[in-house]
Amino acid sequence: MATHVPIIAIAAYVASGAVISAHAVLLIILLATIAGTAFAFVVMRHLLLPVGDLAHGLKSYRLEGRIPRLMKQRDDDVGRLTDEVRLLINSLEQKLSRLKRQAFSDMLTGLGNRRWLAEVVGSEIARSRREQKPLSVIVLDIDHFKRINDEFGHVTGDEVLVAIAETARRVLRPYDLVARLGGEEFCAFLPGTSIREAVQIAERLREAIATLQIGALRGQRVTASFGVHEGNIAREHFKDMLRIADDYLYQAKDGGRNQVQTIAAQPAVMQTTAPDPGGRDL
Repeated sequence: MATHVPIIAIAAYVASGAVISAHAVLLIILLATIAGTAFAFVVMRHLLLPVGDLAHGLKSYRLEGRIPRLMKQRDDDVGRLTDEVRLLINSLEQKLSRLKRQAFSDMLTGLGNRRWLAEVVGSEIARSRREQKPLSVIVLDIDHFKRINDEFGHVTGDEVLVAIAETARRVLRPYDLVARLGGEEFCAFLPGTSIREAVQIAERLREAIATLQIGALRGQRVTASFGVHEGNIAREHFKDMLRIADDYLYQAKDGGRNQVQTIAAQPAVMQTTAPDPGGRDL
Protein backbone atom coordinates (compact mmCIF):
# COMPACT_ATOMS: atom_id res chain seq x y z
CA MET A 1 0.00 0.00 0.00
CA ALA A 2 2.91 2.36 0.66
CA THR A 3 3.81 2.29 -3.06
CA HIS A 4 0.35 3.60 -3.90
CA VAL A 5 0.70 6.76 -1.80
CA PRO A 6 2.61 8.78 -4.49
CA ILE A 7 0.08 7.74 -7.15
CA ILE A 8 -2.84 8.72 -4.92
CA ALA A 9 -1.15 12.04 -4.14
CA ILE A 10 -0.57 12.86 -7.84
CA ALA A 11 -4.14 11.91 -8.69
CA ALA A 12 -5.44 14.16 -5.93
CA TYR A 13 -3.20 16.99 -7.12
CA VAL A 14 -4.46 16.71 -10.70
CA ALA A 15 -8.08 16.40 -9.57
CA SER A 16 -7.76 19.56 -7.50
CA GLY A 17 -7.52 21.65 -10.68
CA ALA A 18 -4.30 23.34 -9.62
CA VAL A 19 -1.76 24.43 -12.19
CA ILE A 20 0.44 21.44 -12.95
CA SER A 21 4.16 22.07 -12.86
CA ALA A 22 7.10 19.73 -12.91
CA HIS A 23 8.44 21.24 -9.71
CA ALA A 24 5.16 20.65 -7.87
CA VAL A 25 4.80 17.10 -9.18
CA LEU A 26 8.37 16.24 -8.10
CA LEU A 27 7.79 17.71 -4.63
CA ILE A 28 4.48 15.82 -4.23
CA ILE A 29 6.09 12.53 -5.30
CA LEU A 30 8.98 13.06 -2.87
CA LEU A 31 6.75 13.90 0.07
CA ALA A 32 4.31 11.12 -0.75
CA THR A 33 7.16 8.61 -1.00
CA ILE A 34 8.51 9.67 2.39
CA ALA A 35 5.02 9.47 3.90
CA GLY A 36 4.40 6.05 2.32
CA THR A 37 7.74 4.73 3.56
CA ALA A 38 7.07 6.00 7.08
CA PHE A 39 3.61 4.46 7.00
CA ALA A 40 5.02 1.13 5.81
CA PHE A 41 7.68 1.24 8.55
CA VAL A 42 5.06 1.85 11.26
CA VAL A 43 2.84 -0.95 9.93
CA MET A 44 5.73 -3.42 9.67
CA ARG A 45 6.96 -2.53 13.14
CA HIS A 46 3.48 -3.14 14.51
CA LEU A 47 3.33 -6.48 12.73
CA LEU A 48 6.79 -7.62 13.77
CA LEU A 49 6.84 -6.30 17.35
CA PRO A 50 5.40 -9.56 18.79
CA VAL A 51 8.08 -11.48 16.87
CA GLY A 52 10.75 -9.36 18.54
CA ASP A 53 9.21 -10.00 21.95
CA LEU A 54 9.13 -13.69 21.09
CA ALA A 55 12.81 -13.71 20.13
CA HIS A 56 13.74 -11.84 23.31
CA GLY A 57 11.78 -14.29 25.44
CA LEU A 58 13.40 -17.29 23.76
CA LYS A 59 16.87 -15.81 24.26
CA SER A 60 16.15 -15.22 27.95
CA TYR A 61 14.89 -18.79 28.28
CA ARG A 62 17.97 -20.19 26.53
CA LEU A 63 20.54 -18.20 28.47
CA GLU A 64 18.93 -17.80 31.90
CA GLY A 65 16.28 -20.49 32.05
CA ARG A 66 13.54 -17.95 32.72
CA ILE A 67 10.18 -18.98 31.30
CA PRO A 68 8.91 -16.05 29.19
CA ARG A 69 5.35 -14.76 29.51
CA LEU A 70 4.21 -15.07 25.93
CA MET A 71 0.85 -13.39 25.45
CA LYS A 72 -1.11 -13.91 22.24
CA GLN A 73 -1.85 -10.40 20.97
CA ARG A 74 -3.39 -11.11 17.57
CA ASP A 75 -5.32 -13.89 15.89
CA ASP A 76 -3.01 -14.23 12.90
CA ASP A 77 0.10 -16.18 11.96
CA VAL A 78 2.19 -14.33 14.57
CA GLY A 79 -0.39 -15.10 17.23
CA ARG A 80 -0.45 -18.76 16.25
CA LEU A 81 3.37 -18.81 16.31
CA THR A 82 3.29 -17.39 19.84
CA ASP A 83 0.86 -20.09 20.92
CA GLU A 84 3.04 -22.84 19.47
CA VAL A 85 6.21 -21.50 21.11
CA ARG A 86 4.45 -21.26 24.48
CA LEU A 87 3.17 -24.84 24.17
CA LEU A 88 6.64 -26.01 23.15
CA ILE A 89 8.28 -24.36 26.18
CA ASN A 90 5.65 -25.81 28.53
CA SER A 91 6.23 -29.26 27.06
CA LEU A 92 10.00 -28.90 27.44
CA GLU A 93 9.63 -27.78 31.05
CA GLN A 94 7.44 -30.78 31.88
CA LYS A 95 9.94 -33.17 30.31
CA LEU A 96 12.89 -31.47 32.04
CA SER A 97 11.06 -31.61 35.36
CA ARG A 98 10.36 -35.31 34.88
CA LEU A 99 13.98 -35.99 33.93
CA LYS A 100 15.22 -34.03 36.94
CA ARG A 101 12.95 -36.02 39.26
CA GLN A 102 14.29 -39.22 37.76
CA ALA A 103 17.89 -38.03 38.07
CA PHE A 104 17.46 -36.99 41.70
CA SER A 105 15.13 -39.74 42.91
CA ASP A 106 15.48 -43.38 43.85
CA MET A 107 12.91 -45.08 41.65
CA LEU A 108 12.24 -47.95 44.06
CA THR A 109 11.65 -46.10 47.33
CA GLY A 110 10.70 -42.66 46.06
CA LEU A 111 13.33 -41.05 48.29
CA GLY A 112 15.97 -38.69 47.02
CA ASN A 113 19.29 -40.18 45.93
CA ARG A 114 22.89 -39.26 46.72
CA ARG A 115 23.02 -36.64 43.97
CA TRP A 116 19.88 -34.93 45.28
CA LEU A 117 21.14 -35.06 48.85
CA ALA A 118 24.50 -33.52 47.95
CA GLU A 119 22.75 -30.64 46.21
CA VAL A 120 20.25 -29.77 48.94
CA VAL A 121 22.61 -30.34 51.86
CA GLY A 122 24.99 -27.70 50.52
CA SER A 123 22.42 -24.97 51.12
CA GLU A 124 21.59 -26.41 54.57
CA ILE A 125 25.25 -26.30 55.57
CA ALA A 126 25.51 -22.70 54.39
CA ARG A 127 22.40 -21.76 56.38
CA SER A 128 23.72 -23.51 59.48
CA ARG A 129 26.93 -21.50 59.18
CA ARG A 130 25.03 -18.24 58.86
CA GLU A 131 22.67 -18.95 61.74
CA GLN A 132 25.23 -20.84 63.85
CA LYS A 133 22.89 -23.80 64.29
CA PRO A 134 23.90 -27.47 64.52
CA LEU A 135 23.49 -29.93 61.68
CA SER A 136 23.65 -33.68 62.22
CA VAL A 137 23.73 -36.66 59.90
CA ILE A 138 22.46 -40.22 60.34
CA VAL A 139 23.65 -43.06 58.15
CA LEU A 140 21.95 -46.46 58.41
CA ASP A 141 22.60 -49.77 56.76
CA ILE A 142 20.28 -52.80 56.81
CA ASP A 143 21.86 -55.71 58.66
CA HIS A 144 22.50 -58.90 56.67
CA PHE A 145 20.71 -57.54 53.61
CA LYS A 146 22.56 -59.92 51.28
CA ARG A 147 21.16 -62.82 53.29
CA ILE A 148 17.63 -61.45 52.78
CA ASN A 149 18.15 -61.38 49.03
CA ASP A 150 19.76 -64.82 48.99
CA GLU A 151 17.15 -66.55 51.19
CA PHE A 152 13.95 -64.74 50.19
CA GLY A 153 14.72 -63.25 46.77
CA HIS A 154 15.26 -59.77 45.45
CA VAL A 155 11.55 -59.00 45.33
CA THR A 156 11.43 -59.44 49.11
CA GLY A 157 14.62 -57.39 49.39
CA ASP A 158 12.91 -54.57 47.48
CA GLU A 159 9.92 -54.87 49.81
CA VAL A 160 12.23 -54.43 52.78
CA LEU A 161 13.84 -51.34 51.23
CA VAL A 162 10.43 -49.76 50.57
CA ALA A 163 9.27 -50.55 54.12
CA ILE A 164 12.35 -48.90 55.63
CA ALA A 165 11.92 -45.84 53.40
CA GLU A 166 8.31 -45.50 54.56
CA THR A 167 9.39 -45.94 58.19
CA ALA A 168 12.02 -43.22 57.78
CA ARG A 169 9.41 -40.84 56.38
CA ARG A 170 7.13 -41.57 59.32
CA VAL A 171 9.75 -41.26 62.07
CA LEU A 172 11.78 -38.35 60.74
CA ARG A 173 10.53 -34.78 60.85
CA PRO A 174 9.05 -33.05 57.78
CA TYR A 175 12.10 -30.81 57.33
CA ASP A 176 14.70 -33.60 57.66
CA LEU A 177 16.45 -34.61 54.42
CA VAL A 178 16.39 -38.35 53.83
CA ALA A 179 17.80 -40.28 50.87
CA ARG A 180 18.79 -43.72 49.76
CA LEU A 181 22.53 -43.63 49.09
CA GLY A 182 22.52 -46.93 47.23
CA GLY A 183 22.06 -50.60 47.94
CA GLU A 184 20.83 -51.01 51.51
CA GLU A 185 22.30 -47.74 52.84
CA PHE A 186 20.20 -44.71 53.74
CA CYS A 187 21.11 -41.28 55.04
CA ALA A 188 19.30 -38.40 56.75
CA PHE A 189 20.54 -34.85 57.40
CA LEU A 190 18.87 -33.18 60.35
CA PRO A 191 18.94 -29.35 60.28
CA GLY A 192 19.11 -27.56 63.62
CA THR A 193 19.79 -30.82 65.45
CA SER A 194 22.51 -31.51 68.01
CA ILE A 195 24.28 -34.84 68.36
CA ARG A 196 22.21 -35.82 71.40
CA GLU A 197 18.93 -35.09 69.61
CA ALA A 198 20.15 -36.89 66.50
CA VAL A 199 21.00 -40.02 68.48
CA GLN A 200 17.54 -40.01 70.01
CA ILE A 201 15.98 -39.77 66.55
CA ALA A 202 18.24 -42.54 65.24
CA GLU A 203 17.27 -44.74 68.19
CA ARG A 204 13.55 -44.19 67.48
CA LEU A 205 14.15 -45.13 63.86
CA ARG A 206 16.16 -48.21 64.86
CA GLU A 207 13.34 -49.38 67.13
CA ALA A 208 10.72 -48.73 64.44
CA ILE A 209 12.67 -50.79 61.90
CA ALA A 210 13.17 -53.63 64.38
CA THR A 211 9.40 -53.90 64.88
CA LEU A 212 8.54 -54.07 61.18
CA GLN A 213 6.38 -57.03 60.21
CA ILE A 214 7.11 -58.15 56.67
CA GLY A 215 5.13 -61.23 55.74
CA ALA A 216 7.56 -62.49 53.10
CA LEU A 217 10.27 -62.86 55.78
CA ARG A 218 8.19 -65.51 57.56
CA GLY A 219 8.71 -64.27 61.10
CA GLN A 220 12.28 -63.07 60.72
CA ARG A 221 12.76 -59.42 61.47
CA VAL A 222 14.82 -56.69 59.91
CA THR A 223 17.37 -54.67 61.85
CA ALA A 224 19.70 -51.83 60.90
CA SER A 225 22.93 -50.33 62.19
CA PHE A 226 23.41 -46.57 62.56
CA GLY A 227 26.21 -44.05 62.54
CA VAL A 228 25.48 -40.51 63.80
CA HIS A 229 27.63 -37.40 63.50
CA GLU A 230 27.15 -33.74 64.28
CA GLY A 231 28.91 -31.80 61.56
CA ASN A 232 31.54 -29.19 62.23
CA ILE A 233 29.86 -26.51 60.14
CA ALA A 234 32.95 -24.28 60.18
CA ARG A 235 35.10 -26.69 58.17
CA GLU A 236 33.19 -29.81 57.12
CA HIS A 237 31.37 -30.28 53.86
CA PHE A 238 28.78 -32.82 52.79
CA LYS A 239 31.28 -35.55 51.92
CA ASP A 240 33.21 -35.02 55.19
CA MET A 241 30.09 -35.37 57.34
CA LEU A 242 28.97 -38.41 55.39
CA ARG A 243 32.36 -40.09 55.70
CA ILE A 244 32.54 -39.60 59.48
CA ALA A 245 28.99 -40.87 60.00
CA ASP A 246 29.88 -43.85 57.80
CA ASP A 247 32.86 -44.61 60.05
CA TYR A 248 30.52 -44.76 63.07
CA LEU A 249 28.18 -47.00 61.06
CA TYR A 250 30.98 -49.54 60.57
CA GLN A 251 31.72 -49.36 64.29
CA ALA A 252 28.07 -50.30 64.88
CA LYS A 253 28.44 -53.21 62.45
CA ASP A 254 31.62 -54.40 64.17
CA GLY A 255 29.98 -53.95 67.59
CA GLY A 256 27.22 -56.46 66.87
CA ARG A 257 24.76 -54.61 64.60
CA ASN A 258 21.27 -53.29 65.44
CA GLN A 259 22.71 -50.33 67.33
CA VAL A 260 23.48 -46.63 67.14
CA GLN A 261 27.10 -45.51 67.25
CA THR A 262 28.48 -42.01 67.49
CA ILE A 263 31.55 -40.18 68.77
CA ALA A 264 33.44 -42.30 71.32
CA ALA A 265 34.09 -39.23 73.46
CA GLN A 266 30.37 -39.14 74.32
CA PRO A 267 29.54 -42.65 75.52
CA ALA A 268 26.40 -41.38 77.22
CA VAL A 269 24.72 -40.95 73.84
CA MET A 270 25.85 -44.29 72.44
CA GLN A 271 23.06 -46.86 72.55
CA THR A 272 23.09 -50.57 71.84
CA THR A 273 20.07 -52.81 71.91
CA ALA A 274 20.09 -56.57 72.29
CA PRO A 275 18.07 -58.72 69.87
CA ASP A 276 14.35 -58.91 70.54
CA PRO A 277 13.50 -62.33 71.99
CA GLY A 278 10.09 -62.13 70.29
CA GLY A 279 11.53 -62.73 66.82
CA ARG A 280 14.52 -64.17 65.01
CA ASP A 281 17.14 -61.78 63.68
CA LEU A 282 18.43 -62.18 60.16
